Amino acid sequence: MNLTEKHEEQLRHRFPLLWRNQDTRTDFREDLGRTDREFGTKWRKHKSDRLADLQRHEDQLALADTIETLAATRPVIRQLGMISTLSGDLLDAVLSTPIDTYTADAIYRLGAITLRPTVAVADHDLDKVLADLSELEPDDLGISILRELTYPIGKRTSGSQLAARHDITRQSVAERRRRLEERLILLAERRPLASLRDYLVGRMRHREPGPILLAGNPFTAIAQLAHETHFPSVIDAVQAGLWLASQHSDERPRGFELQPDGSLAKR
Repeated sequence: MNLTEKHEEQLRHRFPLLWRNQDTRTDFREDLGRTDREFGTKWRKHKSDRLADLQRHEDQLALADTIETLAATRPVIRQLGMISTLSGDLLDAVLSTPIDTYTADAIYRLGAITLRPTVAVADHDLDKVLADLSELEPDDLGISILRELTYPIGKRTSGSQLAARHDITRQSVAERRRRLEERLILLAERRPLASLRDYLVGRMRHREPGPILLAGNPFTAIAQLAHETHFPSVIDAVQAGLWLASQHSDERPRGFELQPDGSLAKR
């Protein structure tokens, strides 16, 4: 740019953040709309001080943008750091098959990183989902109810069997199940479980007589893993998410069931 072009260029090109910011002062905005020549005519001997003032505000906006970017990036870097325990690179991680809670945890976290509109960790971040499920605070009976009656993808244990195992009545099992499922539905009104439910629905193939999660989907594989003692785990998160995803209108969720071809279909 030659000297003449520089004098005719509006200052907004030198201070783009200040120009785009909706909260920029009116007097600043007026100056930014002036050419360098017009600006010099207006401010004369105070031109350097005025330019320094504009630059200071531009730098403050740039710093704020950097801080915001770092804040948004930090959760992604944290997730990638946890995924790195599974594999040395993202391609291997993407192609991995969940075979235990360790690999399932990493693959779930990989699925929670969104790429559009910007790279970010989605609301169904595993730690947030597990934190919400922890609020169910189930005892041994409650864990058995959730894993064997509410959201298993295989054959359900009968209420009578659970009652006999825990030395209580069948009616007590039914009442505990009702309360736990009502609390789980209420927890799904929060963003983590609601986001997980919507995410799983989005991964399903929708066809008659109902949606299915294909056999090759990594979340289908996670849902089939055997539970460990600790509650909640990534397996609980996926199975609970599928159970919530099976809800239609105001009906009670029925859950998904493993099919002979390895896919999951609504019960």
